[in-house]
Amino acid sequence: MKISLDWIGDFVDLPGELSDREIARRITLKVCEVEGYESNSERDNDTSIVSTHGGLVLDIDNKSLTHRPDLWGHYGMAREFALVFDSSFRDKFDAKWSRSLKKKIEEGKNTATAPISASPIAIEVEDDTANRGFLGLVVGGIRVTQSPAWMQRRLKKAGLRPINSIVDISNYAMLETGMPNHIFDNSSIHGGRIIVRRAGTAQRFITLDGLERHLIARDTLVCDADKPSGIAGVMGGLGSSVSENTSQIMIEVANWKDAEIRQTSTRLGLRTDASVRYEKSLDSAQLEKTLLRIFELVLELNPKAHSVGDIQAANMPKPFTLEIETGPKRIGEVLGIPVDENHFESILGALGFGVERLNDAKTDQHSHRVRVPTWRSTKDIECEADIVEEIGRFIGYDSIAPLSALHDIGVLRLSSAKTAIRRAQDFMVLRGRALEIYNYPLLGEALLERAFWPTLNEKLILVNALNPDIDRMRPALIPSLLQATANNLKEHSGFRIFELARVYKQSNDSDFFAENLQLGVVFQDSKDNPFIELANVIEGLCSYVGGIVSLVPGESGKNHALIPADWPGLHPNELLDVKSGELNVGTVFTLHSRVGQAFRIRGKTSIAVLNFDALMEAPEKIDLAFSPLDRYPRADFDLTVVVPNAHYGAKVLFVVRNLGMKEIRRVGVLDSFDLSDGARALTLRVEFRDSEKTLSPIAIEEAQGRVIAALDAAGYPLRGAD
Repeated sequence: MKISLDWIGDFVDLPGELSDREIARRITLKVCEVEGYESNSERDNDTSIVSTHGGLVLDIDNKSLTHRPDLWGHYGMAREFALVFDSSFRDKFDAKWSRSLKKKIEEGKNTATAPISASPIAIEVEDDTANRGFLGLVVGGIRVTQSPAWMQRRLKKAGLRPINSIVDISNYAMLETGMPNHIFDNSSIHGGRIIVRRAGTAQRFITLDGLERHLIARDTLVCDADKPSGIAGVMGGLGSSVSENTSQIMIEVANWKDAEIRQTSTRLGLRTDASVRYEKSLDSAQLEKTLLRIFELVLELNPKAHSVGDIQAANMPKPFTLEIETGPKRIGEVLGIPVDENHFESILGALGFGVERLNDAKTDQHSHRVRVPTWRSTKDIECEADIVEEIGRFIGYDSIAPLSALHDIGVLRLSSAKTAIRRAQDFMVLRGRALEIYNYPLLGEALLERAFWPTLNEKLILVNALNPDIDRMRPALIPSLLQATANNLKEHSGFRIFELARVYKQSNDSDFFAENLQLGVVFQDSKDNPFIELANVIEGLCSYVGGIVSLVPGESGKNHALIPADWPGLHPNELLDVKSGELNVGTVFTLHSRVGQAFRIRGKTSIAVLNFDALMEAPEKIDLAFSPLDRYPRADFDLTVVVPNAHYGAKVLFVVRNLGMKEIRRVGVLDSFDLSDGARALTLRVEFRDSEKTLSPIAIEEAQGRVIAALDAAGYPLRGAD
């Protein structure tokens, strides 16, 4: 956008002793970015000092004005210039000016040959349109000619081509007030009605540039009684434009919803000076000012012009006042520099804000009430931080001395939940020798169906998903872990991975979805079955985190923690439930080949899932009792027994532990491997030790015999005993 300082001079007296470069620099620092400038002065270089800057035109970067709808016209920009250069702002469009023009409109009704008390054009705005207010005024006695040289010169400096006096007035008012408008040839309005409505059906429409546009049913149109006259907020129709034969015009000044105008102009590929401004969220309170300014210019260029009827209004919104409580002390603390109360009030007052000191202020930080002007409250000013920015940019951010942080730096301690998470991560990496992975919390229906997962989370589907593969929040970790396993198998034959993340599950008989922190672990091996080792790691993890758990055999076909009963991915035998008291907090299992084949997973795959939220709420581990180190040596006894595939190792260990021998300190599983006859060989290690003496060879042999006999009696004979 181009800003002419000749035009700015109508509202502000600029200092003549500054160079063009300095003016551009100050505007960039305090208002908006000046991309470049040009000057028609005789001495036109960066260091020239001239007495007037009337020939200077600033090229403003539009992106720096996206949040400032009030700066899209010279009138709003001049208010900023006045404060930047410490000059008075001459508001030509004040209340006195408004009353004077309204009086002329009233007088104009009696100027016509046949006096008219009401407007010949009625305005109707239907519900559910993009309109935010509509004003209209019919003016007669029009003679379309060339606009005067001063107007043409200003339009050219602003980058617009002069066309004729009426069109130029419309463009001039837009560039001055920042509010787009449209001037109809009144004879082109059929039926004496202006109707704002939705298109209703897909149709074609020829705009002022002579091109055919394809409209959709949701587009808002400005129509007469018979046909559309313009695309709301974008461009008028070819048939409604003024010509040299026009003698009566209808001035339209309206406001439109920013988002809808942007969508329409983008879809049509038609970005106009009007649409660019409307999409910034303009202020409907400025409609009357713009209409009166157009009427004033029409009278100036057409001495015989007169109003025909009153100003017509439709769908005008109620005034809205935004008030924010703050104060110079509070703003000074945020900026890091003292802010004088008088300076605080003068800056805001010059920008059009109302400032009132509060006598009943609760704190000295919020000692003032600031009333935001309507032209700043549509999109720009919303909260106290925005007021801080207004003060800061005019004080000058470069005047704020850099200081070190004033806050005390103390030791921060992690919460108990975060500590448990960190301990779990450390344990899985250092003890479990696993790598942590991160998956998206979003997945698609295709992945859930591939994993045969019964819960599809259809009530947590994104409305505007970018991709169907990531259109919903995940109900479980397992589908994502299976996908990650399949991907890693392309490069590695064996690995260990884990993920600690949230899932989103629907509560029973409710539309409410709850977040649940879960731990998922995958041990993958091409040859050896990692099930027992994974179970040991999970048991050690729970103990390390602080929970008291036990691993008990699970039954297929029943519900398990975090896994539905009808999910086909559970191995019928290699299945353990992780229990904290009577509560199931997790499951350890070997992946069934049916699900593995769906992901082309080869080898041995063992998976564990833990409800980490429940685990952190489990009873704390019992305090450990310390005893002196043993003075006498131990004797380890390794043996391999034959165990049916349907029996868990825990049952074998229970037989040994249940002997009640004081010499048995501990018993565990060393190894397991499958046999060809529907059984497996389980290697155990039993530790014998006596706290009072060294065990003799005879005592050790006797203890070994009792262990072998008990196992044989329970149906677990020594391998090779036959």
